[in-house]
Amino acid sequence: MKLLILLESLQPEEHKEFEKFLLSPFFKASRQYLKFFKCLCIRHPSFELKKADLEAVYKRCFGPNSLTDTKLQNLAYGLSKQIERFLVVRMLLDTAGKEHDLYDQLLVKSLGLRNQGGYFRKAAQQLMVETQARRIPEIDHHLAQSQLHHQVYFNPDTPKYVEDPPHLQLAVEHLDLYYCLTKLRDAAEMKARERMLKVKYKLPLLDAVLIHTSDPALQKKNPLLAIYHHLVNLYLEGIQEAGFRALRTDFTEKFLELPRSDQQLLLHHLINSGISLVNRDCGVEAELLALYKLAIQAEMLLDGNRITYSSFVNIANLANLCKEFEWSAAFIVQFSPYLEEGKRQPTVELATAGLFYMQGMLDKAQICLKPEIFQISNFDILGRALLIKIVFDRYLFYGKDYEFLGIQLTAFDRFIQAKSLTTEKKEAHLNWIRFMRKLATVKFEKVAVLESQKVALHKKLQKLQPLVSKKWLEERINSL
Repeated sequence: MKLLILLESLQPEEHKEFEKFLLSPFFKASRQYLKFFKCLCIRHPSFELKKADLEAVYKRCFGPNSLTDTKLQNLAYGLSKQIERFLVVRMLLDTAGKEHDLYDQLLVKSLGLRNQGGYFRKAAQQLMVETQARRIPEIDHHLAQSQLHHQVYFNPDTPKYVEDPPHLQLAVEHLDLYYCLTKLRDAAEMKARERMLKVKYKLPLLDAVLIHTSDPALQKKNPLLAIYHHLVNLYLEGIQEAGFRALRTDFTEKFLELPRSDQQLLLHHLINSGISLVNRDCGVEAELLALYKLAIQAEMLLDGNRITYSSFVNIANLANLCKEFEWSAAFIVQFSPYLEEGKRQPTVELATAGLFYMQGMLDKAQICLKPEIFQISNFDILGRALLIKIVFDRYLFYGKDYEFLGIQLTAFDRFIQAKSLTTEKKEAHLNWIRFMRKLATVKFEKVAVLESQKVALHKKLQKLQPLVSKKWLEERINSL
């Protein structure tokens, strides 16, 4: 029922304001709405109720014999309309969202429609100046500016035979900026979805937009346009390390000047690009961790006051790779409360196991690998791989657990073979297992491995594709 959805949208602090709104004679005031709403707040303050609850509240408000389906439907419909109007008025008058200028935009439009002459022109000019004063306005501001100049130009009092000020030209310029920015922002999102969903979208006029927005002077004047232009090119050219580094630097330098909505969207794109590069063994771990830190600082890491268990472990492991162990430990403590309760403890244990492992505390790391970890999808591979790394290092550095290592490698091989994975991902893990067996055999047979043999192993490793944990294998070759 629409009424229940709308009631749940109201924040507790808005309840009293809505009661005042219902008393306003400007809208179709009805004491029935107010009485019914107050009773709902008392009986069901969170508005988690069903139709039977609504019926019970209706009877309590208007008498046990007053209820009919028609009366309840009419009351629900009327109260729903009042909530909708309240939400619109609240957004319009909300001073906390002043940067959107919705109130001022509608006021100027209203004055123009009423031919208010000097008052209209003064209000329009003030809004133009305020919007232009922002160093990097929101994308929608360009559309608002275009509409504003359009309204002024076509106002009956505006002379059409002079170019000072050139309102029509400015309207077109802002419209072009709005279109180009929107096109690039949406194109970046569509390219990201192409990579994720393995689909192909048509992007008409994108080439023309990219040519137009490649002008250095235009990019210098519009930093947000420049960032989106470079982001789309990064996707089109295939995500590469140099392009990612340059874009991250540019984005970070201008971050505080960007609109918050674009900060969040661009962070998401850059983090996903960084993850893609790290998965291909490119050396951008420090840059990716810096982006996560920026997201935390800007309070943009959590989604609906939640963090996924995969993201949690990946961030902790990334900090470990960067040798920022204290930061990793603090992250685990700070953000573990935002994990899904049922998976919280296994997630924390896996992240802690990774932290201990990277610090060389092999026994502590293995103790953290509790059975519950392996029951979570995605963690089963991560947990098994970490266990093998622990056992391998114990053999490599301390000469222990050679037989146990062989058993674990065989078990992991069978597990991956049976796991439902893409062909590339399955082969990447199997290649890792095969090469690990080779390293263990070489170490067992040679004991002291010659430098020439290490060089030969490095050459074989470079040819092996696809492969996971390539850098880890390179480090272990050097440690033989």
